[in-house]
Amino acid sequence: NRVQMSKALEEILAAPSARERACAVLMLDLDRFKQVNDTLGHPAGDALLKQVAQRLERTIGAAGRCGRLGGDEFKVIVPGEQRRTALGQLADQIIAALSQPYEIQGQSVVIGASVGIALAPEHGSNSDELIRNVDLALYAAKDAGRGCFQFFAADLHAAAEERAELEQDLRDAMARGELELCYQ
Repeated sequence: NRVQMSKALEEILAAPSARERACAVLMLDLDRFKQVNDTLGHPAGDALLKQVAQRLERTIGAAGRCGRLGGDEFKVIVPGEQRRTALGQLADQIIAALSQPYEIQGQSVVIGASVGIALAPEHGSNSDELIRNVDLALYAAKDAGRGCFQFFAADLHAAAEERAELEQDLRDAMARGELELCYQ
C-alpha cells in the first residue's frame, strides 16, 4: 500500500498542467490502537485494521484513494483542487466513521482518529515536501487533543525546527557535562 500510494501521489504531482497537479493529502493515525494490541493481542489489532480500512474506503468513496502506510497510519489522496471546507467536512466524516464502536472477538472496541491535511501545490510541490508537511499537521492534530484534524501551516515547520534545535542543544550540553541536577 505504501508504494502504491507513493506512486499515485507522484503521478499526480508530475502531471503536465498545474491544474492537474493539485491535490489534497490526508494522513491519519488511529488513537488508542495500541491499547487494542496490548489488551486483545495482535490478531485482534489486525482484524481492527481491516475494519478501519473498509470504513475508510466507504467514507472516501470515489472522491479519492486511501491506503495503509504501516502500523496504524493511513493516507488519503484526493485529486484536484479542493476547498478547505470540503476537506474539513471529509476529515470530520472520517473521524466520525472510525470512532464508531467495532466488534472484535466478541468485544466492543472504540478507537478514534487524528487527521493532518496538506494541499498541493500550496504546502508542497513535490512528494517529500507534501508528506513532511502533512505529517506535521497530523502531529499538530494529535497535540490538539486527538479526534480532530489540522491543516498544515508554516508555523508548524518552524516549531518542528525549533524543537529539533532544542533537542540537539540538550544532547550537546549533556555530552559536555553542562547539566547538573539540583534538589530543592
